Amino acid sequence: MGLASGLATQWVSQDETVYGTTPTWSSPPATIFDSDTLELKKTTKQSQGIYMGALAPRAARRVLTEYRVQGGTVGDLPAQGMNIWLKRMFGSYGQANATLTQIATSGVYKGIHYLGATEGHTFALQKGVTDITGTTLPVTYVGCKISEWEIAATMGEIAKWTQTIEGRNELQTGGATDPLNGSVPTLQTYTAPPGGVFTWNQGALLYGGTASTASNITSISAPTAAGNIKSFSLKCTRGMDQERFSPELAGYRNEPLQNTWTLITGQFVVEFLSSAAYYAAFANDTAVAFQMNFTGPVVGTSGSNHSLLGLLMSNIRLEGESLKVPGPGIITQTIPVSIFDDGTNNILQATYQTIDTV
Repeated sequence: MGLASGLATQWVSQDETVYGTTPTWSSPPATIFDSDTLELKKTTKQSQGIYMGALAPRAARRVLTEYRVQGGTVGDLPAQGMNIWLKRMFGSYGQANATLTQIATSGVYKGIHYLGATEGHTFALQKGVTDITGTTLPVTYVGCKISEWEIAATMGEIAKWTQTIEGRNELQTGGATDPLNGSVPTLQTYTAPPGGVFTWNQGALLYGGTASTASNITSISAPTAAGNIKSFSLKCTRGMDQERFSPELAGYRNEPLQNTWTLITGQFVVEFLSSAAYYAAFANDTAVAFQMNFTGPVVGTSGSNHSLLGLLMSNIRLEGESLKVPGPGIITQTIPVSIFDDGTNNILQATYQTIDTV
């Protein structure tokens, strides 16, 4: 018998062709997560009708009305296998630059992503859950979209990547009848994903400079190091209508569609260095640019290309803070930021370099 615990868990994913319908699986790539909280949530209603002498709710008057999948994943920020997830996070479907393209003949491939719409694009995520006999049960989530994601790095640690996922249904043996899926998908073959992870030591936060855009790619000229950074986080929340139920859908919902602004926020903690470094931008609500780069080791054959994840924000506003002295230690500033659309440059852009080809 093999492992009979969470150590045997696997996660694989593949984009869907039709919303909420399990795809024709074709060697779906695996992703390593630390954990997940994905689950089927059902909504029931109980009649409050009074029966003479009844002391408890009547079983015949309880009904099941709705299904949905909610939860998320937590994991390390991977140096490989991230490009397909960046498409789901950013909504960069159909963007030419988002397709991994080889840099000369280096064996290193680059993809550049900026915010786009996720309408008409969903994915299926399958996890294999192993019981105490060593049997692995396939649990498949269909109609999945990412409603929120966060990338964070803390001094001395591996960078972390979290996602919140909304889905249509959970498919496993014994589940409710699903009009879009007549059978439960079998457990997919697992191939361990290659590559390592990005770490705090590989990070660099750059501040200021001038943003410009050419051929849908934004760059920042003359940024400077943001100081002695202790931590950094970036969160993107895409508001969606998650209540698109209709009587003919047997309790399942239509694809969630975006119905509010995409909100992008972040925060960094820095040792106090200069009263003018951030205070002027905070006090005057002046727009500045930010760029967080995680630069891994040299990869490929050229000897000069690194694995890389760069996150560029062309127009941010500092939401705080004035200096405080909490005690005798080194004074730090915790600076929350909000990211905006300046109408010219990419609001948020990711550059990914990897030895993956897809």
